[in-house]
Amino acid sequence: MDELLPIGRFSRLCWLSIKALRVYDDMGLLRPAHVDPDTGYRYYRPDQATTARIIATLRSLDMPLATIRQVLAESDPDRVRDLLDAHRLVLERRVDRDRHLLQRVETFIRMGAVMTYEISTRETAAAEVLGTTYPAPMDSLGETSRVAYHRLYDAIAAAGGRPDGSPRLVYLDLADDTWTVEACVPVAGLTRAPDGFSLHRARGGLAAVTLHVGPYEELGIAYREVESWIDAQGLRSAGAPYDVYVNDPAEVNDPSKFETEIVWPVSRD
Repeated sequence: MDELLPIGRFSRLCWLSIKALRVYDDMGLLRPAHVDPDTGYRYYRPDQATTARIIATLRSLDMPLATIRQVLAESDPDRVRDLLDAHRLVLERRVDRDRHLLQRVETFIRMGAVMTYEISTRETAAAEVLGTTYPAPMDSLGETSRVAYHRLYDAIAAAGGRPDGSPRLVYLDLADDTWTVEACVPVAGLTRAPDGFSLHRARGGLAAVTLHVGPYEELGIAYREVESWIDAQGLRSAGAPYDVYVNDPAEVNDPSKFETEIVWPVSRD
């Protein structure tokens, strides 16, 4: 025990708080060299300070604890480099998004308005679509939708069909924090739905439409503008609104350039 340091002294040695050391222990990032079975006190070896400082450095770079665990467990330098490079890409995307937000703030200041959309009515065409309906918590809508679209495109290909238009996300029920949505894709060449999917005809008709250019997280702003515009025009909602994803985020990469058409069925009655 003489060569071991109690957690307080060790925290001062490696410039990490006692609370942080306890969290890292709980997560398996930095286990104490010894835990007193009677008191529960944690003790560390002085050479563990190197690992502690690595953790502190990676946390200062905003690396998730789960990724730090992978870095610490990895003995292959090339694999460590890959993990660091992946985190660099995450930070780059974050910087790009923040830059986009800054540009929008500057635009709002220059235009004297929070957001401007060109909204109009248009007759939309009916379409045969393959879809899947599911509940989606608001804070994970993007991830659940990505999974749904991968499944849809795989099912279309496996069934011998082909996409016949841009993918859509239909907002069927927006009650509470868990929404009911349908991810769907216009298709051709299918006579029946693959298991677990629905093949049906999405009706066309009069709709209020606008184009949102920017991150999907900002779509709520556009929807509020469209809803207000519909009311101001004396129109009424005539069906579930939906997104049409004009370009592919896998190809565009820059969220500030994502193009989403908002379509809200309306009637003049």
